Amino acid sequence: MSSSNKSLVSRTLMRASNPTLAIGQLGGHVKRGVDHPRGKRTGKTMALVSALPLADDDTRMILTFLDRSDPAESFDYLPHKGDNAVLIVPKAEVHLSIVNGVCPGDVKGMKVQFDKTIIEPVDLDVDQTGMDVTASDKWVDLVDELGCDCTKVGGYPLWANEPVDVEKLTQTSLIFHHRLTADLVDFKLGDGGVIYVFTTPDGTAGAVCWQQATY
Repeated sequence: MSSSNKSLVSRTLMRASNPTLAIGQLGGHVKRGVDHPRGKRTGKTMALVSALPLADDDTRMILTFLDRSDPAESFDYLPHKGDNAVLIVPKAEVHLSIVNGVCPGDVKGMKVQFDKTIIEPVDLDVDQTGMDVTASDKWVDLVDELGCDCTKVGGYPLWANEPVDVEKLTQTSLIFHHRLTADLVDFKLGDGGVIYVFTTPDGTAGAVCWQQATY
């Protein structure tokens, strides 16, 4: 996840204006094709938080799950502890439902499509928690101006808190794939809660964690 010397492109997501235009789904649950994984600590069924294409020209989908059976404990913010899961599966085999699903942590789903494209400059790829007030305000203004503090695919993670070295924790080479905020679906992560999803370069596995903003 090393920084690049050039800008990155991200695409925001919006509610699908027509089911036929949907490229994926946030929330809901998997009806068939894949069994929801269970949390290693709780043994409870994990909640689906996103089902999105791995890439535009790929026949696979990335499914992201969090163990939301006991949100007060919230073990699922650690990408390497087994309280969350990322599955890469054939798109044609997965069938989704947007209704509340198979565990207490599920939220009602939403079919989504791509919205606008954003060119994210390298100025965004910083640890904003280490900035002084002036630099932090400038960074926040840039994020607001670009409109990228949102649910999006690609670009920079834009950590809500101190950056997490997901590669070191998982001992795996990873690429940032997408982030989920409360702008489309409220995943009950508290104020400023953001979910970050990563995949391996070969698209065979991934990792997920979430953060809550500090004020």
